[in-house]
Amino acid sequence: MNLVNCPICHRELEIRQYHCPKCDVTFQGNFKTSWLEGFTASQLEFIKLFLLVQGNLKELQKRLGISYPTVKNRLAEINQIITNQPIPEHDYTDILADLEEGFVTVDEALNMITKRRKQ
Repeated sequence: MNLVNCPICHRELEIRQYHCPKCDVTFQGNFKTSWLEGFTASQLEFIKLFLLVQGNLKELQKRLGISYPTVKNRLAEINQIITNQPIPEHDYTDILADLEEGFVTVDEALNMITKRRKQ
């Protein structure tokens, strides 16, 4: 289990101790965490595949067997974790760009906008 945030206040935890159970050695101090530790195993697998397909979203969609909007939503979630900033609820430029390029239908775009407004 990778505990990154405090389960009570939800702030980032600091690592102050590492312990080796084999030789019973403990290291104490203030240790830095990697930005990768904020991701779930599923998100890390998605990032790995994204890199393997060299950022080709159509290929990513095909390999994962998910829709293009789902690929975009997963990327948005990962970007939120990396930047530590939520997607502005009234920013729909990504959805409109996908609509313009034919990646989503009008109905799918409307559903995505409605869903984002509810968040």
